[in-house]
Amino acid sequence: MSQRPLIAPNAAKPLISASMATSITGPVTIIQRIPGISYDITWTGNPVGTFQVQVSNSYAENPDGTVLNAGNWTTLPTSAFTGTYPVPSGSAGNGFLDVVGTEAYAIRLTYTATSGTGTLTVFPAAKVF
Repeated sequence: MSQRPLIAPNAAKPLISASMATSITGPVTIIQRIPGISYDITWTGNPVGTFQVQVSNSYAENPDGTVLNAGNWTTLPTSAFTGTYPVPSGSAGNGFLDVVGTEAYAIRLTYTATSGTGTLTVFPAAKVF
């Protein structure tokens, strides 16, 4: 029986839990054998900024998880997934990004801060159908 890749949300350990006072580059997730990934995004406070999903085929890690090649990263247009980028516009809020069908090797979520402060919390999930 083959193993099916799965990234399950972990309420005790979000992918990102950080201050939105400055820009954030989330950790890389290798999705080599997963057809997509979703991000459940929540923010508090009054941040103003933009989210982006970035992908790379040139990113590489050593077996111990250290970065071998930082790679080239390209931002996915909203047409590449279900929904639109959530926009923190000065108040608390939430959003959901469902990135399905990308053939990328690696993916990450970024936040570019414009003004305000708050806390960003992101939970990923993915599965093979």
